[in-house]
Amino acid sequence: MTETARVLLTAGLVSAVALTVFTWRLTRAASASPERLVAQLHLSQWAALVLAVQGAVAIGLAVSGETAPMARFDAALGLLPIAAAVLVLRCEPVQALQVAAIALGVHAGIAFVHRPGILEPDLAPAWFWLGQATYSLYIATLCSVSCRK
Repeated sequence: MTETARVLLTAGLVSAVALTVFTWRLTRAASASPERLVAQLHLSQWAALVLAVQGAVAIGLAVSGETAPMARFDAALGLLPIAAAVLVLRCEPVQALQVAAIALGVHAGIAFVHRPGILEPDLAPAWFWLGQATYSLYIATLCSVSCRK
């Protein structure tokens, strides 16, 4: 395992655990309480941050591999999570969590199809695409669980 992989794995695990604990506490609050609404707002803001970072990573990979045949398309796809992050920040908390869950799910699908023959697989190692898809899907699940009553 490379040093880069270790750093990304550590960052992903620490943030996933922190968001899991936060979501667990959120789901324990009364459904109509102000503290639950505030917690949903904070989680939606973190989800927007995750979306923006995922989009920026996709654009950065496309720029670094600009000679790849599908690099421009990948760069354009990187704009979608950033646009979704802006939308999440403009919505009410419950709706923002729903938008974030859908956008992160779509992003997980896009990351998953970075395999030979579909999207450009050579922009990053295969473990990166799988990790990105897994992480996005997990955070989407947390968002989805936290907007239930």
